[in-house]
Amino acid sequence: MQIRLFNTMTRKVEDFVPITSNHVGFYGCGPTVYWDQHIGNMRAFFNNDMLKRMFLANGYSVTHVMNITDVGHLTSDEDTGEDKMEKGAARENMSVWDVAKKYMDNCFIDMDLLNIIRPTHTPRATDHIKEQIELIQKLEKLGFTYEIPGDGIYYDTSKFADYGALGGQKLSELRGGARIENNNKRNITDFALWKFSPTDAKRQMEWDSPWGVGFPGWHLECSAMSMKYLGDHFDIHTGGQEHIKVHHTNEIAQSEPIVGKPWVHYWLHWAWLMLKDGKMSKSSGSFFTVRGLVEKGYDPMAYRYLLLTGHYRQPMDFSFESLDAAAAGYKNMVRKIADLMANPGTDTVDQGIYNEWHDKILTPISDNLKTAETLVAVQDMLKNQTINTATKLSLLDFVDELLGLQLADRAKKLLATESETAPDDIQKMAEQRMMAKQNRDFAMADDLRAKIDASGWTVTDIPGGFKLVKKQ
Repeated sequence: MQIRLFNTMTRKVEDFVPITSNHVGFYGCGPTVYWDQHIGNMRAFFNNDMLKRMFLANGYSVTHVMNITDVGHLTSDEDTGEDKMEKGAARENMSVWDVAKKYMDNCFIDMDLLNIIRPTHTPRATDHIKEQIELIQKLEKLGFTYEIPGDGIYYDTSKFADYGALGGQKLSELRGGARIENNNKRNITDFALWKFSPTDAKRQMEWDSPWGVGFPGWHLECSAMSMKYLGDHFDIHTGGQEHIKVHHTNEIAQSEPIVGKPWVHYWLHWAWLMLKDGKMSKSSGSFFTVRGLVEKGYDPMAYRYLLLTGHYRQPMDFSFESLDAAAAGYKNMVRKIADLMANPGTDTVDQGIYNEWHDKILTPISDNLKTAETLVAVQDMLKNQTINTATKLSLLDFVDELLGLQLADRAKKLLATESETAPDDIQKMAEQRMMAKQNRDFAMADDLRAKIDASGWTVTDIPGGFKLVKKQ
């Protein structure tokens, strides 16, 4: 079906037209691994996952690239402040390399807990210094760079006529009335491509370059690595809404002079997850991780369910009250599915009904990722009494692939937990009955069922096993 996405560059919802038929290549800004990724960061990675799952459900192949920022960039967009990796190393009393590995591993653990499909490529910035230097050299030959002695190599934004277009700003508006704190910069919007290492101290992360020992600017890695893994032109670039006016604007400025326009065809930006007192941030120290939610006793799928109830372009308020409500909604779905599995009946899949509800579920999410509407469609399907159990269970396989909620897995675990409450002798008779059925000894199976019934329990066949329920 037709896929539609809101393109930040044009500020409207557009029909998606791939560069290569039936394939989509997209790049999503990844973690800076000097600290844990909080659940607000995970909302962005979840949105990337939903974008990918939606394309897969529509028959596309997907190449997804997510960078790992493990270079020690400075803390502000203005190329000033502390080095993030050095700051993390000092806090942890570890090397910057060990800090990067620790928090990269933690990020993947949290992504796995949320059932986020791993990206096709997860390149590390430190493994692509050569490509970043080559990109600066190309810009240098085109006349887009200048050097500030003792500081670094900078990009001259006055040379790029479309600077600021992504954020809907003109270059004159960005500069009007602005004060240049570093008087050596030609323009307030100019940004570092390569920073020189300080002469009075040695950094843990620094490299030789044609301009001197130093390290790349933050914006450079995304251009260099996206081009390497997706080519000079690709379909989609995603990231948080905070990246629009600086980071992604600078990526465009340093890429399009080299590869031509448009470098990226569709820009998608994710809104923030908000706490009562404002945006969730590492600097405030008030943030939660997915692992932290698990430690508090929450199923990570409850958080995934909560994220599905919002829309990626709207801020979402987080509270434990909202998470509790999501957990209850998720458990209710799991209960309904467990009941279907416990009583599958003998009907077969009705292909016509399957196709009808498949499209009802897929249509909203294909229209600019309306995940909440898709979730409602799933709930309506489960409640609909005219759909037989076999068709619902077959649709469930599609739903789990599309939404990643692991509903079937949780339902099976629920049934197994309920079975485990039976006494050992009842459990053993149920296992013997299952073995008898497998051996086609139906007389013995019936005899064991009767003994189980006489003991006050009911045994029901389910996919892959059985369910024992105490008679009321």
